[in-house]
Amino acid sequence: MLLRLLPLLIGLAACTWALLMFDWQVVGAAFLRFDLLYFLAIGVPVGMLIFIVRSLRWVAVAGLSFRPAALWRAHLQTALAIATAAATPLQAGEALKLKMARDDTGADWASLGAAFALERLADVATLFAIGALGFGLRGASGIWLTLAALGVAVLVAFAPVGLRWLAVLPLPRHRWSARIASSLAPLAAYRPSAARMVVLGICTAAKWLGVVVLWQAVFVSAGISLSLADCAVAVMLVTVSVTISMVPGGIGVAEVSTRAVLIWLGVEPGLADAGAVMLRLLTPLIIGIGLLHAIALRPVARPVPHG
Repeated sequence: MLLRLLPLLIGLAACTWALLMFDWQVVGAAFLRFDLLYFLAIGVPVGMLIFIVRSLRWVAVAGLSFRPAALWRAHLQTALAIATAAATPLQAGEALKLKMARDDTGADWASLGAAFALERLADVATLFAIGALGFGLRGASGIWLTLAALGVAVLVAFAPVGLRWLAVLPLPRHRWSARIASSLAPLAAYRPSAARMVVLGICTAAKWLGVVVLWQAVFVSAGISLSLADCAVAVMLVTVSVTISMVPGGIGVAEVSTRAVLIWLGVEPGLADAGAVMLRLLTPLIIGIGLLHAIALRPVARPVPHG
């Protein structure tokens, strides 16, 4: 019971700490001088690019058709799923994406689940690779941080091979071994082509580089000067902390961890508070882009024939 309540307690503690410790006067002043035009000028096209590469990636890993009509429909569905994920604290967006893909293709849940798992593994590997690049470009962070992040990226990148090997490995006859074999069976049977794996790698790298640019756009609009390398480090560290906390939507945890990372990167505490809070402006941006796609996804009403 305590383990189930732990994410809630962590989120509540983080929100309480932020409410008490953030300099809300500085945050308010930063909001008043926030450069909205610059944010939208960078955020809208980069956000659209992220939507495009994420839809292409899903088409590649889910084995969907690359025909123009099928690509367009998959793009609209993926955009709706991304907006749903941004608007809800749980995995509703991903569940919606899987359901729409199943309705369109008739694929079984196991194969779609394997495709989803491969997406997540690619995300983790690329996230740590970008973090390693950021640490390396910063120089002063220490070579061990670069090597550690790069090591995790390599391990995760080769995880599908290891999991497939584990799935066919003869294990002792125990209840837990049967569960492991059953869980890994879809991934063991999942065999995407080399071309689709190349699309997966390119699109995942483009997605995370786009996220780094979006974060930098928020910080610059708030008057915080950070290089792309610093933003790459911030994206990696904050994303990892939010994921580990298991708090839905990272509410509270994202703000506290972002503030800590920004201060570590040399940002003044008051501005770090403002930057951490203003990152939430990415949520309405993503939802807005998704809603534009949702309008195009609405089925066109067919005229009722008159007898």
